[in-house]
Amino acid sequence: MPFGLLEITALLAALGWTAVTFYAPDSMFRPVLLLVLLVTGIIVAARAIRRLVKYSVWRLRNRLLFSYVFIAVVPVMLLFSLAWIGAWILAGQTAAYLVAAEFSRNIEVLNDSSAAVLRGDAAGTREPATRLIVFLSSRFPGVQYLYTRPGEPDMRFPADSTLTPPPKAEADQSGVLVKDDMLYGWAHHHNEKGSVTVITPLTKRFLTGLVRNLGEITLVDLSPDEADKSTRMRLHDAGASASEPALDLLSMRGVPAPTNFFDLQVLWGTTLPVHDWANPGQERRVLLGVHTRIAQVYRVIFSQKADWDQPLLLSAFYAIALLFLFFEFVALVIGISITRTITGAVHHLYEATLRVQAADFSTRIPVKGTDQLAELSGSFNTMTTNLEKLLVVAKDNERLQADLAIAREVQEQLYPRTVPPSESLVLTAKLNPARAVSGDYYDYQRIHPQRIAIALGDVAGKGISAALLMANVQSALRAQIRHTQEIGHACSTSLVVSQLNKHLHAHTTAEKYATFYFGVYDENTGVLTSTNAGHLQPLLFRRGEVQRLDVNGMVVGAFALAVYDESSVQLEKDDLLVLYTDGITEPENEYEEMFGEDRLIETIQRVIDQSNEAIIAEVFRTVEQWIHAPDSNDDMTILLVRRVA
Repeated sequence: MPFGLLEITALLAALGWTAVTFYAPDSMFRPVLLLVLLVTGIIVAARAIRRLVKYSVWRLRNRLLFSYVFIAVVPVMLLFSLAWIGAWILAGQTAAYLVAAEFSRNIEVLNDSSAAVLRGDAAGTREPATRLIVFLSSRFPGVQYLYTRPGEPDMRFPADSTLTPPPKAEADQSGVLVKDDMLYGWAHHHNEKGSVTVITPLTKRFLTGLVRNLGEITLVDLSPDEADKSTRMRLHDAGASASEPALDLLSMRGVPAPTNFFDLQVLWGTTLPVHDWANPGQERRVLLGVHTRIAQVYRVIFSQKADWDQPLLLSAFYAIALLFLFFEFVALVIGISITRTITGAVHHLYEATLRVQAADFSTRIPVKGTDQLAELSGSFNTMTTNLEKLLVVAKDNERLQADLAIAREVQEQLYPRTVPPSESLVLTAKLNPARAVSGDYYDYQRIHPQRIAIALGDVAGKGISAALLMANVQSALRAQIRHTQEIGHACSTSLVVSQLNKHLHAHTTAEKYATFYFGVYDENTGVLTSTNAGHLQPLLFRRGEVQRLDVNGMVVGAFALAVYDESSVQLEKDDLLVLYTDGITEPENEYEEMFGEDRLIETIQRVIDQSNEAIIAEVFRTVEQWIHAPDSNDDMTILLVRRVA
């Protein structure tokens, strides 16, 4: 990996932090160097991982090996680590439980014994007190006993004991006691006839005897660090003095040696409340801690079993471990074999694709076996056989798409490029083809200083054939209009449509036809004369009402002798005439419901006060929302004629 400025910075930060940690741990530069090391180290590690993935894992063989590592090795390591940590936690909890349970059992002995004295005293005899002294002195070295009764001399053990009843003892108590900064186990019971107080010094010998052969057991003072060390709680160890430091951290004495690398030290404990003899209301606590090892905890537990249990369990564990390793080795061999098979087939495929990329279509892959990889190799050989044919088809398709693009450009030239200027009319049209070329047609042109011709058609079918017929309609219409102008006749819409029908019938097949609307608007009179040849009825919006104009005959191109009439309508100011094809009203939604004429009328009425462009945009947007798609299966054309003066 190349070393750049960032890598050098990370290395220098690591060296500087290490040096400062050993020689000047309190230096202010230590946290700064650590922060720089963390930031640069994370970035360098991320770069290294990215390079590893880019270069080392590019080959399939390396990728599979990495997959096996993350699928098999990493989970096993994680499970092992989890078991190791779990064994450590369980050992700590178990050790703390054993020590705490045995400590509580000793305190209960003191508590039950002192309570028994008062129960015997209620029967009028001091025999329980005598037996208590004998029992406690044999079990708890250094125990002190005090039995008081009103009006009678106190009963003490030993005789020179200076033990007095605890001050302000309002209830029976037992547990850990601190008296003159020394720790005791104690119990106190009292009633109206007397009281019993028993204390036993807590020594390291006493603590070690709680659970033998477990490890180092001690009590740690949990007083704040700023507390006066002279008031720290201490154990009753021989040779201890008042100047001896308070209970420090647990030492290594009594901790068994590790049995193996995984035999970690266990440092665990549980907190105990401490009664303060001088200050009964003060809250103090100590930690009953144990310092041992994982194996030692389980050795103590299993020592309670029969002698043959532990070797048998260990033998079973070793047998299972060996069996586990055997299956891991078998899985490794199988994985390597499968990897070689897969990578070999992929290598042949990779080399073959390079040759195909160089236009060598005679490439063949050796087929071995009957598995899926062999089927893949055979499929590749079949693919190379047919690839040349597919390339020929692709080239033909490219030429077709180029021809369609040219056809679309040509067709766009057939539509009017500009709107004829008019003082009384505003004409706006939009066509959205379903394919590259369209079978819809619209046109408007000035045929006289005071007349404007308007046309809208919809050829049956889609695609190239419909586009060719549309071009035929456009050229025939303009030829008829020009012929009418040349002979000096008025432009009769019915005559133009009749001649257009005869022309299409004579020059197209029987199944080719078109719906067609042709109208002529006179600017002097405001009258629109039109012939509707089987087309959808135009919608005239006037003062909130909708009027449907007439249909004057059948479609053009189907019958040569078809007869067409004319209709006239007076356009008033603010009238809006809407011409459209079936691509607007016939699109269906997911429930197979058509958009319909009623929704078209509702959409236009909602925005009728806006401009023609805004109305058309709203219509197309509403249709797209209806079908939930930006494209329709049919050509969509709409033409708006609005009188403004």
